[in-house]
Amino acid sequence: MPSAHMKEHTMPHAGSPADECALRHLAMLQACDSVFPVGAFALSNGMETFVQRDLLRSSADFEQYLKDYVEVAAYREIGQMVIAGKMAAGGDPDDAGFVNGLAELDALCVALQSAREIREGQNRMCMRMIKLVDQMEAQPLQPVDSRRGHGVDRGEASKRGGAAHPRTIPHVDRYKRLVDSGTCFGMHSIVVGLYAADKAASLRDAAVTYCYSLLSALTVCAVKAVPISQYAGQVALSRAFPEIVAAVDLAFTLAPDDLGVSGAYIDIAAMQHETLYSRLYMS
Repeated sequence: MPSAHMKEHTMPHAGSPADECALRHLAMLQACDSVFPVGAFALSNGMETFVQRDLLRSSADFEQYLKDYVEVAAYREIGQMVIAGKMAAGGDPDDAGFVNGLAELDALCVALQSAREIREGQNRMCMRMIKLVDQMEAQPLQPVDSRRGHGVDRGEASKRGGAAHPRTIPHVDRYKRLVDSGTCFGMHSIVVGLYAADKAASLRDAAVTYCYSLLSALTVCAVKAVPISQYAGQVALSRAFPEIVAAVDLAFTLAPDDLGVSGAYIDIAAMQHETLYSRLYMS
């Protein structure tokens, strides 16, 4: 059994670089967690269409679907997230070049989301995430959700912390102002990239976490919509891990002009979803 003396030398001290890295990793895990209430659980991203068209019927079908989806995601959500994160990592949120580049990226990503349900879902998730991460700051800029009737508003936070607790999400704050002014539409993939630049220890690790969260959400959807068990869903998810890493590495090589070069079948399925006779999901 290790002695107290040994523990003292092996455990990191509070405030150490190891602690900071772990805290940043936890921040990204929380933002990408399936229970983080941005509404991802309500979106199948067109998968429900494949189920009702009898194209996705078995565990093997779903396993192949995940691998196909994540390959396309490199040119869609993952690519958008990585490009936004790279822009923020190398740019001052108040710099005109960064602001203009972010607005152009937002306009491009909106234009590439040809399916209305996906576009609107991305926007709702974006706005919910902006609100949530603001509330997790020491000094929130917005009042708490009035339905709860408790919490800390901006004035109370100022009394408690004052200037001792500066904002830790400056790029997310800038994006919110652009969305509020009508300059940007607001896309979830973009705000995740900006949040990663502000909070994550590694943009690549954050992108892997985000990509995993996309496939994890699809797995939950599939267990409800496809006749497969939770065990089969998790097996399929685990077998997609190499594709997740490959998709993230590919996303880091892309420029904005590369986004949207594939994935028409997802857009078509999402468009068809709007007119399905019965639906479990919003997209």
